[in-house]
Amino acid sequence: MGKAIYGGSGAARAAALLVLGLGAEPAAAQHGGGFREFEGSWSGSGSIAHADGRTERLRCGADYVARGDLMSQRLRCRSDSTGFDLVNTLRNEGGRLSGEWSETSRNVRGAVVGRLGPASMQGSAQGPGFSAAISVTVRGNRQSVAIRAEGGDIAAVNIALVRGR
Repeated sequence: MGKAIYGGSGAARAAALLVLGLGAEPAAAQHGGGFREFEGSWSGSGSIAHADGRTERLRCGADYVARGDLMSQRLRCRSDSTGFDLVNTLRNEGGRLSGEWSETSRNVRGAVVGRLGPASMQGSAQGPGFSAAISVTVRGNRQSVAIRAEGGDIAAVNIALVRGR
């Protein structure tokens, strides 16, 4: 869709995108809110692929707190040239996710929608002038986050996280 219209680097948009973990089917949503697999502290690394072909390595940490059908997440990532600090809140309603994200260092925010499945979330994030598809999957103590953006200077973000490190 369109190019991000707020000031700041592509990392701000990447942060806005990472704010989401969104998923697949309602069954998980009907038991304890469906967010149990995501709870806890996570850390790891990944990459940002810029639209101009450059790729940067990321170091990331995330904290998830679930209370029934509500979950909050804080994701902090740094590269050699930039960083971001995302905060999001998600609500699960029968497997449908909705919520808000904000990137605190740049004071930007937007909406998130998606589906929650067993140990997975898939959805989309929207903000000032852009949209992105997001997929988050948990397998045991490992989590993967994949983001594909349309428009702007960030083409993709991929992160691998481990719980409790």
